[in-house]
Amino acid sequence: MRLAITLVIALAVLVFHYWASRRPLRYWYVGGIIPLVWLVLLAAAFSHGIVNWAQDWKIIVFPTLIFFFMWAEGHEAVRKKELAKMKAQDME
Repeated sequence: MRLAITLVIALAVLVFHYWASRRPLRYWYVGGIIPLVWLVLLAAAFSHGIVNWAQDWKIIVFPTLIFFFMWAEGHEAVRKKELAKMKAQDME
């Protein structure tokens, strides 16, 4: 049961991060909420000695890269979408 709850929370976080990463350019910072929270949680885990870098580096690096790449990809997609919209308005 605990695993199911963890997976549901992880899925909810990923869905929110996907949604937040695709907000209009003026709200670029919304997509950074999850990566910022993740980095704060990692810092807290390191400071309390919960995480051992030598053993847990995959668990640290993999989600960090996913969060930042999703944010960057979403930001780029929104930029391209707005650029296409501007070009369509110029054609009119």
